[in-house]
Amino acid sequence: MATLFQRVSLVAGGIVLLLAVIVSAMVVAKSIDELDRSFDNAERPNQVSRTLIRLLLSVSEAETAQRGFLLTGEASYLEPYEGTRATTDSLLAHLDSLVSWNGLQVERMPGLRGAVGDKLDEMNETLRLYRTDGRESALALVKTEQGAVIMDGLRLRVAEMLEEARRVRGMWATRVQDARRRAFIATAVTNLVLLVLILAGGWMLRRFLQTREKAAADLARSNERLSHAVAEREAALAHVQAMQGQLVQQEKLAGLGRLTAGVAHELKNPLNFVNNFAQLAEELAGEAQTALEAGDIDEVRALLPDLRLNTTKVSEHGRRADEIVQTMLVHARGVSGERQAVDLAEVLHRAATQGVGPEDAEHHAVDVTCDIDAGLDGAELIGIPTALSRMFLNLIENAVHAVRERAGYEVTEAYAPRVRVIARRGRDRMGRDVAVVTIADNGAGISDTALPRIFEPFYTTKAPGQGTGLGLSLAYDIAVGHGGTLAAGRSEWEGALMTVTLPLGSTDEGAAAEGDAALDGAALTDR
Repeated sequence: MATLFQRVSLVAGGIVLLLAVIVSAMVVAKSIDELDRSFDNAERPNQVSRTLIRLLLSVSEAETAQRGFLLTGEASYLEPYEGTRATTDSLLAHLDSLVSWNGLQVERMPGLRGAVGDKLDEMNETLRLYRTDGRESALALVKTEQGAVIMDGLRLRVAEMLEEARRVRGMWATRVQDARRRAFIATAVTNLVLLVLILAGGWMLRRFLQTREKAAADLARSNERLSHAVAEREAALAHVQAMQGQLVQQEKLAGLGRLTAGVAHELKNPLNFVNNFAQLAEELAGEAQTALEAGDIDEVRALLPDLRLNTTKVSEHGRRADEIVQTMLVHARGVSGERQAVDLAEVLHRAATQGVGPEDAEHHAVDVTCDIDAGLDGAELIGIPTALSRMFLNLIENAVHAVRERAGYEVTEAYAPRVRVIARRGRDRMGRDVAVVTIADNGAGISDTALPRIFEPFYTTKAPGQGTGLGLSLAYDIAVGHGGTLAAGRSEWEGALMTVTLPLGSTDEGAAAEGDAALDGAALTDR
């Protein structure tokens, strides 16, 4: 009878506990829903702020592109300008939906829309004068400062709406705090009730289990079997960990083998040439000695140019081997030097000039352009100038080699070798202010098989004797050592695309020391 009563009590307690869990879940869900709505409403002013800033940046970029076209006459400057109206219309429509609940912002929207329209109309009128009356008429209109006045009015309207968005954000932040406090209280109360019910149910369950001695014995045997299974699992885990250690060691040995093979392969070719030309020089010297002893001066004179040519070849390939060794030493030791402020534009222009090299009968003319964003003016880039110059020179030389190689076997009027260097200001995933430099070419591109290994030491797609396979690996180490990144992909022309990000304004001593350690410790390892 007592057992039956205990069972009924357990069932009743389980039902009560289940109902309490359901009620608790409903209360918590309601609190979370209220908190989510508060968060959504608090996020809306942030969206308004971001959209206003994007709108202002879109108009500013269009104005910059228009001014660039007026000053240079290059149609490429109008590419960002031509899509401005569609962009601004989209942003204004998005703003309409974002501020529809705010009467003050709704009243300001026509003025903002009118200011944007006035600015676009002013830029269109300037371009019309340029096309009909010439550059001087268009520049005369620009000098009247009418566009600047309209732009200042647009900035003022944007600033007013941004201020209202900040005010609304503060108001909703308070409401979020209130909703969070209510959610906390509701959750705490429901959890306390659940805890009391669980404790009561546990006490009833304990009383019930005490009457089930057989069940307890079965449970003890089950625990014993479980302990045995756990012991077996721990032994298996120890075995797996040992196997993992062996695999790691094997991978290290494999990496060392690839490194040794790369060194041997790179040094083998110039050493073979040195041996062959040295042997030829030795034979020619013997022939010259024989001719000299026979008194045949003409024969000696005839042999001297070949002897000089062979010794020149020995010296040339000896320098080639020395260059390979020096490159490996630089790669292994890293790049050292004093960190200082670097003019990124100057570094890029100098690397572009050096990377093109001579343009003679054996080289196809390459169109290399540098586009440096005005947003980088005055930006502080802290780094080692020689290291950054070497990195960008390696990347541009690779691009120039790729387009010249394609021009060599694709001789058509439609193909024009091009390399474009673009530097912009942006933010990385950590929110840091960075310089983003892209180097794009219209060469043959990087194959899917080569892309994952493109930054490995000694990996190269160039013909034998044309590259050591260390340039991109060294460039990768330099970028990482400066706290940035280097990534490879495909350009808009289906050629290669290299993207470098470098943090701006990094004067923190700790960050600089960490970057120096990364540069000095750059090793010849697979990535």
